[in-house]
Amino acid sequence: MHLVLRVILSLVVPASVAVAQTAPPSEPIVRVEKIVVEESLLAADATGTTRVHFDPTVPATTLALGALAARVANLHVNAGGAGSFGDLFTLRGLANTPYFSDPSVTVYFDDLPLGSSFTYPTGLFGFASATVYRGPQGTAFGRGGEGGTITLTSAEPGARAGGELRLSLGNSNAHFAALEAHSARGEKADATVAASAFERDGYIANTTLGTRVDDQVSSAASARVRVRPTTASEFTLQLLASRHRDGAQPLVPLAGPPFSVTRGREGSTNIDFGGVALKGAFDTTLGRLTSATSATSWKLKPYDNRLVLPPTLDSKIVQTQRGWNEEIRLASDTRADFAWKAGAWFSDGQTIGEVTRGLVLPFGVVPIEVSSYTLNARTVALFGEATFAPAAGWHLTAGLRAEETKKDFDRSQRVPGPGRITAGKTFDAFLPKLSANYALSAETTASASLSLGTKPGGWSAYTGNANLAAFKTEETTAFETGLDTSFARKTVTLAARAFVYAIRNYQIERSFNASDYLVVDAPRARAVGGELEATWRPIPEWTLTATLGVTQITLREFTDPFTKKSYAGNRAPYAPDYDAHVSATWHSPSGWFAGAEVAAIGRTFYDESENPLFASRAHAVLNARAGYDTPRWRVSLSGENLSDETYAALIIPGVRHAAPGAPRTYGFEATVKW
Repeated sequence: MHLVLRVILSLVVPASVAVAQTAPPSEPIVRVEKIVVEESLLAADATGTTRVHFDPTVPATTLALGALAARVANLHVNAGGAGSFGDLFTLRGLANTPYFSDPSVTVYFDDLPLGSSFTYPTGLFGFASATVYRGPQGTAFGRGGEGGTITLTSAEPGARAGGELRLSLGNSNAHFAALEAHSARGEKADATVAASAFERDGYIANTTLGTRVDDQVSSAASARVRVRPTTASEFTLQLLASRHRDGAQPLVPLAGPPFSVTRGREGSTNIDFGGVALKGAFDTTLGRLTSATSATSWKLKPYDNRLVLPPTLDSKIVQTQRGWNEEIRLASDTRADFAWKAGAWFSDGQTIGEVTRGLVLPFGVVPIEVSSYTLNARTVALFGEATFAPAAGWHLTAGLRAEETKKDFDRSQRVPGPGRITAGKTFDAFLPKLSANYALSAETTASASLSLGTKPGGWSAYTGNANLAAFKTEETTAFETGLDTSFARKTVTLAARAFVYAIRNYQIERSFNASDYLVVDAPRARAVGGELEATWRPIPEWTLTATLGVTQITLREFTDPFTKKSYAGNRAPYAPDYDAHVSATWHSPSGWFAGAEVAAIGRTFYDESENPLFASRAHAVLNARAGYDTPRWRVSLSGENLSDETYAALIIPGVRHAAPGAPRTYGFEATVKW
């Protein structure tokens, strides 16, 4: 299969250029959708797709994946406060393990696919919208997630060149500056750039040292340039970079106060990320051909902290990941009675890590683990879908993905004793998808689909036990059905969906004890649930949205690898019982605006024993903002978690620590536009 893809790459790309040169003239390739500026959370449909257009009056400091998840049913992010290192992304019960397995939920920045979930960004300034595709996406994307795929789209250039400069101040000595600028949308070329810098004091106090634990200093930049040498061709260069120079991860003992610790040393979290993508797009006689080449580099140097268990534990991790991807797609006219799209995907990545952990005793630090590892992964895939209309109102889609992933793993250990684990394996997958859509009326559509999704197996690097290091491929059989409709002269839109997932070798990653952190397979699991997403615009000035997601994910078969105790019938970790969101926004023609939202999360277990000590209780967070907007400037006041709700954003059972959710924050933002 690898050889087949090499042949395709060597033949299709040169041929596409030749075909593009001989293709008949057509309209310019740029087809830009109008950007919706109001808070229109839902454009949601029966198939499980939700599109979010970011309201420009929302404070830039609140644009983050966590905030996006709070507004999308059955999408949840457990954020640990160290960039995305250690974060958990869960969609319909399928979770991204934080370190060692491929993600269930994948992320694209325009044409740039990201690798492991620890490389995901924390801020989203410079992006105008996000689209969440639920369910297995291997037949539609090169890096398609088993649980779903999130695509983030940059702001499109307008009819005129312009931009904005944002400055904001808040409590905890928070200050933020951001710049976004774009050229006019042109027939030959256009460009968009964005940059931001953020700094705040930590929320957690170290009463022993008299310092703050989790200070944050970060910056990010993105740029996109498009060039159109002909009416049938376009080239896009995408750049993305970010830098974190933060304090220690905000972890506090579970039995202690939520925002203070007592320990004799603090650490740091330094993260650098860079990505570049180059895409060529051509209108040809066969259809639209795109070829995107991308590369990413992520560095964690170091992640350093000290935890009081007891005994006190020192930990230092250095880790890097680099990746190179090639994605080719050819798509017919989507308006045709028979529409199709096909693609090829190649990815080559390497992850290198080193960990040093030791016990802090009265006479010094005694090392308990010194190890390093290298993981090489190479994936090739062919994928595609075809849609046809057998009768009026019907659309049937059949898709297929054939994938091969080859991984090589090498782990060396010096403490507690010499040891080495070397392994290699090839993981193959054959993933079909069938779906049907039926238009019940001009306003109502029903949908049903049956598909297979997978994420490859691999090895855990934070255990020296060779018998426990390997984990198997996770496989999901997904049945999904839904209904979307609009009524009251299209002022109300509603999407309702239900799903049943049968999962084999469900991958659970956590610290099963203080010395071993690894991925363990649950041979069988099942996720059942549904979601509602609705928008109501009674008058143009008002937009009201509501979402509700419910997921019941059960481990039908699972045994703890150390205690040998069965937890069959228990709830899988990381997925909350429910999530709900209600918001109301008002934009007056005079320029005044206001908005408020309540985001609620149900109880979430962080281990499979359903131990209440390792569970985050149900909680709700209230956010609000108000301000005045003109064509040249804007000012606003905002507050997050106004009720000052105390809750755990992430719990790590093995070390009995948690990352608390952010306390009440407030800020003032001023924007200049041109």
